[in-house]
Amino acid sequence: MSSWSKVKGLFWQGPAGEEPSGEALSDAELRELLGTEHAVPARDVEPVDPSTVATKDAGGALFIDFQAQYDVAGIPNTDEVEQLERFLNGLDANLPQASRLAAAKAFLGAVGKSVDHVQRDAELKIDRVRAILAGKEQATSNSLAEEEGRIAELTAEIEAHRANIQQLTGELEGVRKACLVEESRLQAARVFFGNVQGS
Repeated sequence: MSSWSKVKGLFWQGPAGEEPSGEALSDAELRELLGTEHAVPARDVEPVDPSTVATKDAGGALFIDFQAQYDVAGIPNTDEVEQLERFLNGLDANLPQASRLAAAKAFLGAVGKSVDHVQRDAELKIDRVRAILAGKEQATSNSLAEEEGRIAELTAEIEAHRANIQQLTGELEGVRKACLVEESRLQAARVFFGNVQGS
């Protein structure tokens, strides 16, 4: 089961009877999730400098240490969402959603937390996640603009070289024609007098 399917199964259910599927969250699923009443709406965030976000692990695969990012953002050292996730992971997967919700509330009460704690923890972390993405989008946009500019410069340079090639080829053709005309004139003189040698 993909990580998205697992999370979707823990915290959120789509239309009745629909099984979580797919390797990644689809645009339609995200829109559906964000359209729910308690989802954190889209809002402006201060982009995070992507150079401060480790995005590769030792093997070169994409990796972001989100917990480290939450620490950098000054989000209180809490793990309400993660505690709840671990608890829900231990429940029977076939337990109805209403029962899972009741069990989750009981668990939070037992550890001295509330639904509000979980929602606030998630909201702060969502803002940081969006700031990371915004920073990468901004940096990528700037880099792409630079690359497009460089491509334009290189294209102009290539076109200048092509024009130079055409000019050199044209000059060579002009010299070839002039030389052929001159050689033809001189060869004609030799041929003309070739039969009267020694006269």
